[in-house]
Amino acid sequence: MTMIEDRELEAWRERWRSVAEPLPEIHRKIKRQNNWFVISNVVALCGLVAALSFAAWAVHKQPSGMRIAWAIGLSVMVFVCAGYRIWLQRGTWRAESQSTRAFVELWHRRVMAKLRMLRMGFYLIPAWIVFCSVVAAANWSVIGPDVHAHPRDWLVVVGVVVLMVAAAFLKLAWYRRRKLRELSEVKRLLEELSG
Repeated sequence: MTMIEDRELEAWRERWRSVAEPLPEIHRKIKRQNNWFVISNVVALCGLVAALSFAAWAVHKQPSGMRIAWAIGLSVMVFVCAGYRIWLQRGTWRAESQSTRAFVELWHRRVMAKLRMLRMGFYLIPAWIVFCSVVAAANWSVIGPDVHAHPRDWLVVVGVVVLMVAAAFLKLAWYRRRKLRELSEVKRLLEELSG
């Protein structure tokens, strides 16, 4: 009698595992994501502190109208980025429960937040370049004698900046395609869990 009960119990446990945990790899993936989530937020915080410290140091070292405008612009950009990042990450800190569906929904919210942050990058890079160009053009009478150069001598620098921006956009586009594939995978998993 005990042997039959043990077989039935084992069969029941196997069925329960297949129903209760259809996707245990999702839990592991979310746990890895949690680690990277914390690391990326710590790195972002360090970047915020470093950017603000650099802006303060640049103004303190040699106060000028251009450096002050640049420092203010950098500070505004850093605070806008930090605020937008925090706003986008609402609801992405942890799963609402320990169910597989809750973990997949958390994954979905994180992917959507990353896609929105990428969209911000597509707008922020050109906006920052335009801001810096306007500040440099408005202050060329100060910059020109300081660097002993004519604006056309800066064409190499402009070319390098254009290449860097192109590389940044290519990287953002590649990462966006990767996140869109991940989003389609998450949506498929959500449909499987619903159906």
